[in-house]
Amino acid sequence: MSGRTPPGDRGGAVLRGGFVADGVFKLATAALFAVGARWLAARLDAPAWLVLAAAVTLALCGVVELALARTGDLRRSTRFLVAYDSGWVLVTVAAVRLAWSTTPGGGWAWFGYQAVGATALGAVFAVAVRRARATAGR
Repeated sequence: MSGRTPPGDRGGAVLRGGFVADGVFKLATAALFAVGARWLAARLDAPAWLVLAAAVTLALCGVVELALARTGDLRRSTRFLVAYDSGWVLVTVAAVRLAWSTTPGGGWAWFGYQAVGATALGAVFAVAVRRARATAGR
């Protein structure tokens, strides 16, 4: 599949725009994590290395997601993005609840999910990009 949306495929253009926006959001979030790692670690009771790990994996995932938006089969990949984002919402709610109850671990859970989840999502997207490029090269 080429990077262009076929004429009359407005749904594909919207989906592509969503993947681009999500990839850019991941890159912006990663930059904020990297710049504010020490501050975030102190405020959210998580080690700075975990905040930086989340920043790196989010950035890599964002880059791969942008490549996928340009070359890949987005309809097939949407379910993985929805699963990741749904998990992110659930972990965020759990982390906030932990923080309100003064139970430690909210920062660990939140940054840990992003580090592990973004790694898994990025790997799935990388496979999809490789598959799309191999198919386009035929």
